Amino acid sequence: MTNAMTTMLRMPITNVFGQGDYSVTLHLGSEKSPVNLLLDTGSSTLVVKSTTYQAALDKKLTPSTAIQEVNYGVGGWNGPVIYTSINIHEHCHHSKHPQSIAKSPSMNLSDAPVALVHSAKQSKTFGAADGILGLAYHHLNKSFDFSNYFTEHNINPALSYPWPFSEEVSENLASFKKLMWKYPEHDVTPYFTLLEQQQLSANKFAFYSKRSAIHINADNTDNTPALELAKDPLNQGLLILGGGEEQTDLYQGEFQSIKVEHDVYYNVALKSVQVGKSKPITAEPLEPNKLKTYFTNAIIDTGAGGIVLTADIYQQVINYLIAYNGNFAKCLAPFKEMSAQLTGIDVGKLTLSEWPTLYFNFVGEAATATTSEKIVQLACTPQTYWQINTPNHNKACLRLLSQLPQWPNQSIIGLPLLNNYYVVFDRSAEKTGVVKFAQQR
Repeated sequence: MTNAMTTMLRMPITNVFGQGDYSVTLHLGSEKSPVNLLLDTGSSTLVVKSTTYQAALDKKLTPSTAIQEVNYGVGGWNGPVIYTSINIHEHCHHSKHPQSIAKSPSMNLSDAPVALVHSAKQSKTFGAADGILGLAYHHLNKSFDFSNYFTEHNINPALSYPWPFSEEVSENLASFKKLMWKYPEHDVTPYFTLLEQQQLSANKFAFYSKRSAIHINADNTDNTPALELAKDPLNQGLLILGGGEEQTDLYQGEFQSIKVEHDVYYNVALKSVQVGKSKPITAEPLEPNKLKTYFTNAIIDTGAGGIVLTADIYQQVINYLIAYNGNFAKCLAPFKEMSAQLTGIDVGKLTLSEWPTLYFNFVGEAATATTSEKIVQLACTPQTYWQINTPNHNKACLRLLSQLPQWPNQSIIGLPLLNNYYVVFDRSAEKTGVVKFAQQR
């Protein structure tokens, strides 16, 4: 939905608060508290740390009886749903100056849902960021109405905020999730969907990034402040709310469009992965017993700092890389363990010009009676699947990962591929949207 009332914002983003994942600044409540929220197309909830956003000072806060819980596979949280104002402003990344906020173009929502993480321990899920801005669809934004629970346990006020549960009850996420499912469930409308529904934004956004890990230059140390690291152009990017194709300074050439198969995640169909000119590695369809939950064999995820391949594809890619050049084996071996991301290898061991480009082949336009299935090929260069000068200067990290043990045979297409392109998430196209890729300028 678009009309003359919609606004387009070109927002600066940085990867320094999310250890490589990008965040944008929003302002919450009556105090317009600035919060740096990770941009995540792999989830839908707007969630903030209660330690950052001082809810007790917010005169616009309205509590509810709803509770949310999310597990991201590498951490999770639970907490109350409250309603307050949310403001996002152009040209004021990390700005706390009231005059700069007041004068800049903005999108303002009142009575918007926000989940609060009540626990400092659970807040570690977000690293140095203040929470997550989920940009996927409403199906992933479930809440549970605890009205009956509050009545049964004589909780007064009968509200989820202030948080009425003991640490013993709420810290075990698995057992708390079982408790939640005893009560009525309903979807919470995500932040970006609200912007579109209230005709504040067109139903699309775009993402421009350079890296999937923080760039550390020779002058940085372990104590270099995040705001100083954020000044490095390689640690910056852009989020365009309500726009995309008109930002011609950010891309060149034509867009290639991948069909969004389901509006849960940004679900796409991956056909194969190719190492240089080698034989394509077939991406098997999702296991039948996982279809009702995960829908397709791949998702596009701005909140993933790596490309997470199914175990089978990952191993074949590694095998092909070693077959391409036997000397690659020593560089790849440490990254069998996730802990290698914290140390990296010496950059002197890498000659990126010797490494092949990886190609990802996706289903593009849907087949019709007169047209065959279109395959869209996207390139991931060694400069992005390897990250130089991270986690320290003169170190390097491989950003290809194998699937988590509990995860289905679904590849997560994260930042290392997206870093090669200007990416437009056009949710208005067709029934469930398309993701469009153009070469960066």
